Amino acid sequence: MRLFLVLLLCLVLATCSTHIPSIQVVHPDGGDLTARHSFQLAPPEQALLGQAPYREHYARLDPLLRQGLATRGYHESQTPELRIYYWLALQDAPLEFKVDQAPPSPLGPYQAIHRLRDETGTLRLRITDLDGQVLWEGIASTGLSPAWDSAELLQSAVEALTRQIPIAASERAAILRTLGGEHADIQGGRRGS
Repeated sequence: MRLFLVLLLCLVLATCSTHIPSIQVVHPDGGDLTARHSFQLAPPEQALLGQAPYREHYARLDPLLRQGLATRGYHESQTPELRIYYWLALQDAPLEFKVDQAPPSPLGPYQAIHRLRDETGTLRLRITDLDGQVLWEGIASTGLSPAWDSAELLQSAVEALTRQIPIAASERAAILRTLGGEHADIQGGRRGS
């Protein structure tokens, strides 16, 4: 009985805990991304064949992406140097668990089969130049079903994914100036005399 209560407590705590998104950089920056600063968000339909799933989430996603890109030194512009493609997807796979155990009553052995579905929500972000050349691409996987979606989960996925984008060159220079004071040698990071 105590074991059951401990397991139940662990399950409740795991359900209430914050899930950290898993980030995978599919196409790292080859050096062409950081020299560019202005971007344009492309509608998800331009990156997908057909209708974008979870249309209701894109209203929250757009400002989160703009904010995340701004913290990395990129700004939105009518004359962009970069196009940002983004979309949400669902990976769905069946799970089957077979349990063989004797029942607590004298009815005899039985076999139970539990059929579940594993749904994992993903956010994909692709940064290209104006010619469509991919400069950077990453995926954030929440490990949770979109049925358990929350604004906090979407925000943490966007923040974790945008933190992987290289900082724009102009923003990097500003950070180095701030860290080194007004007499800093930006190239070497040394203080001037």
